[in-house]
Amino acid sequence: MRSKRTPMMWSRLTWMLLLPFVVLPVTPAQAQSGDTPRPQLFTTTQTLPGDILSSTDGVLLLSDRALSAPVNLGAFRHYGSHTSAPQRLAQPTTQLTLTYRAEIPAGSEVLIDVRGSSDGRRWLPWVTELAPDAVIGFAQPISYAQYRVTMMGNPGALPRVRTITLSVNYRYREPTVLSGQLDAYAIAPTFRVRATRMGMVGGRTANGWIIPPRARFVSLPSFSSLSSLNGSEYQVRLTYRGRSVVVPVYDVGPYSRRDDFWNPVRRGHPDLEWGWPVDHAAFYEGYNGGWAEKGFVRFPTAADVGDATWIEDLGIVGDQAELQVTFLWLGQDPANGPPVRNPELTEHLVDELSGDFWFSKPLRASAVGCGSARHAYWTTSDPDLATTTVVRWQPQIPVEGEYDLFVHVPICPSRQESISAARYVIQHRDGAFEQVVNQREQTSWVYLGRYPFAAGRDGYVQASALGPAGSTVWFDQVKWVRIP
Repeated sequence: MRSKRTPMMWSRLTWMLLLPFVVLPVTPAQAQSGDTPRPQLFTTTQTLPGDILSSTDGVLLLSDRALSAPVNLGAFRHYGSHTSAPQRLAQPTTQLTLTYRAEIPAGSEVLIDVRGSSDGRRWLPWVTELAPDAVIGFAQPISYAQYRVTMMGNPGALPRVRTITLSVNYRYREPTVLSGQLDAYAIAPTFRVRATRMGMVGGRTANGWIIPPRARFVSLPSFSSLSSLNGSEYQVRLTYRGRSVVVPVYDVGPYSRRDDFWNPVRRGHPDLEWGWPVDHAAFYEGYNGGWAEKGFVRFPTAADVGDATWIEDLGIVGDQAELQVTFLWLGQDPANGPPVRNPELTEHLVDELSGDFWFSKPLRASAVGCGSARHAYWTTSDPDLATTTVVRWQPQIPVEGEYDLFVHVPICPSRQESISAARYVIQHRDGAFEQVVNQREQTSWVYLGRYPFAAGRDGYVQASALGPAGSTVWFDQVKWVRIP
């Protein structure tokens, strides 16, 4: 859960003044199983027990004894997955070529995914559903690589795959697909989405985990973030009404298997904006006629959550709720306090879901999908300075200088009219200054002025809900733009 340090309350007078080449061969698998998630950063070769057989001539084939596919992946009678051992490359590279041969009868399917890592511990997202001879481009050099084969079939229609290799490209070729990247200074993005309780005790997830009673895991609609069996390469922080928990991603679904809406450059539905799931777009905006990959969207849900996480950890009553989901493999966890900022960047954005935003009293969230990055907070104005809500945006400023300040005022539905005089106090290097914004008329990015800020955390923008009772006060993003 994010830091909720309460900003210092100001006196009334003060407030008025302020506020190589390598081949990864198909090898025999070492079966793994288990019921309880445990940390496992360096994954091993694994094949779902009884699912895929590796023959002596280097062929992977789906066994006719394989169990049915997980519910979210369709009505296949047989399903299996094989993940190669991580291989260290002879030299760092920014390109890999994938080659393989596959026999895919009608009524079956084969998915082949690849991922890379600079250290063999922190993995980039999987690049999914790759065609033979795909050239994968990486934004940063990788030293480790791994592939995953997923097979789905039916009686009399069982696929097989031969001669899988990953090779380093010594001669540059135009990539056919790009991998995501990891930024040491990135803040893990948080999006508010609708989610559902999964249940399904005794069922099997996409990574082969058998769902126990009181399960703690989450299902997301893309293979790109599917952790290995009992692994925790990809985890999310789920937050609901002040309660928060971290769980691994063990399944794919519910409405899609190609909707990587959390990736800054998304492969699935690239016409939709970052952080907006396809089922939400279909339900709220009529996208694609209201249809997602798996059918007409009758109620939006971008995540399925295990029973123990849902009931015990988050305390949710019912089977549907709105959650904040933080995608931890993509950056620094906002709940761990103020993030480290990149001194090379000239713009520093403070999101209200980040560790740089504090508030004195609980806030309400905007309607789903409303606000910058599809989220904003609001509260009702209060004429009493002693009880009014106070918030603060306070980043680590890495470089001293002059900064232009902007505050985002969303246009969101509200029962009460927006406040006509929202007070923003800018605490800068040389003192403090108050700006008043009419949130009824001044919306989107509103300029607060240019101010000097010292390096460090002494500077901030502070706001309150002080004002005549009955108005809506919005709190969204603030950004600092350094002047060259």
